Amino acid sequence: MQKHLFWLNLIFPTHTSLLIFLLLTTILCLPAKSFGQEHGGSLKNYNAVQIFNDNELVAGRNRFKLQFNQNVSFGEVVAEVDLIDRYSSGREFELLPRELYAEWFTSSFDIRVGKQSIIWGKSNGAFVNDIITPVDLREFLTQDMSDLRVGVTAVNVRRYFDNSTLQFILSPALTADLLPDSDSRWFPVQTLPSVVPIRFRGPTYDNNLSNIQLAVRYSWRPTLSLDIDLMVYHWAHPMPSYSIQPDFFSLQQLPEVTLKETYKTSPMAGYSVSWQPGDTWIFSAEGLFVNERLFTFLPVSIKRLETALKNPLEAIQVIQEFDIRNDGYLLTKPWIQQMIGIQTSFKGVTVGLQGYLEIILNYEDRILPQRLFPYVSVFGQRSFLRDRLQVFTVGRYNIYGKDFWAQLQGTYEIADGFEFTLGSNIFGGPTISPFYGHLTFRQFRDNSFIFAQTAVYF
Repeated sequence: MQKHLFWLNLIFPTHTSLLIFLLLTTILCLPAKSFGQEHGGSLKNYNAVQIFNDNELVAGRNRFKLQFNQNVSFGEVVAEVDLIDRYSSGREFELLPRELYAEWFTSSFDIRVGKQSIIWGKSNGAFVNDIITPVDLREFLTQDMSDLRVGVTAVNVRRYFDNSTLQFILSPALTADLLPDSDSRWFPVQTLPSVVPIRFRGPTYDNNLSNIQLAVRYSWRPTLSLDIDLMVYHWAHPMPSYSIQPDFFSLQQLPEVTLKETYKTSPMAGYSVSWQPGDTWIFSAEGLFVNERLFTFLPVSIKRLETALKNPLEAIQVIQEFDIRNDGYLLTKPWIQQMIGIQTSFKGVTVGLQGYLEIILNYEDRILPQRLFPYVSVFGQRSFLRDRLQVFTVGRYNIYGKDFWAQLQGTYEIADGFEFTLGSNIFGGPTISPFYGHLTFRQFRDNSFIFAQTAVYF
């Protein structure tokens, strides 16, 4: 039935979607001077279908992106907004502002104020120093990388020197990534088959000075082949930890546990280096040190928790060993994330390999994540048919969990500004403990999908 409704929605849109379509068509027909000096955007239709099980529609949406750029006497004003029509389950419309900022240009400074995308870092398989701009992970990897970033409200000042720049970022409030709901197929925490109800809560923020975030980057280019970036932050790392809040005192129901998404601002320091000694090789490295990273710890062993999942009486006994604590079973430890990568090109093919290692310093056995967490990512790209066909592949393998994600896609430019993309995303790996303290792609195995996208750029 859902498949039939999907095609009916495409052929016979609702009155609301028809009205929006007519409005957008009218906008596109207006001359550019009606908006300012320049405007553009894109219209994308995306459909992803499950490979396994019932071939369910994993994602179906229309995305209309509109971009404005108005030159003014002091610089420019830029705006970018998405109108998203999701129809994979019901019909949902969302107006998503991505950027809205004003920028001043001087001989030595650029000053940008407002909602904007700030991209730092050189990694492909993870976010190392690229942590300033929040990303939209609600539909996980069914979105293009260009559509993930949702902008951060900040003051962005850049000072230019002869062969270097100094960049200063101030954000007045902590803004977390957009994560899937707990009932979503893309929720990053594994489902626990427990007789004790487990609930998830999103983050709450206090509007005070502790949530002001600062970052500074010094970029130096001593030669044409070498780029060096040094960063310092007072920022909240975007990867959340979950505090544990047990409830034993309800007389009307069984004990329950609430897991609350939690973030903490901390001093950080990072670096990135890129060296291109010739035309075909690029070597890169990137690292981030977080002085106070939050980690969940447990008062009982993983083995007892796994036993409790199968024994209701044991589950209640284990829950009673969780006290109500002010720290929510969270503690802070120094944490390091390191990447080393290599990229080369030959006979029109570009391939790259990046290795990562996450390290928890001053480790304690009661911490849920592992002390060392290594993984690797690979990518490759080649053009065909005079660059009209672009084939791209990327993947990641987590060494300890032996789980993986692999993507293969091809994009064909049918005409100028008109593209068609066909591809797949595969997730897999062995079954692992539900108390595994890291993201595992194994939990998304049944979500593996093929997708098709038609895009028009204007």
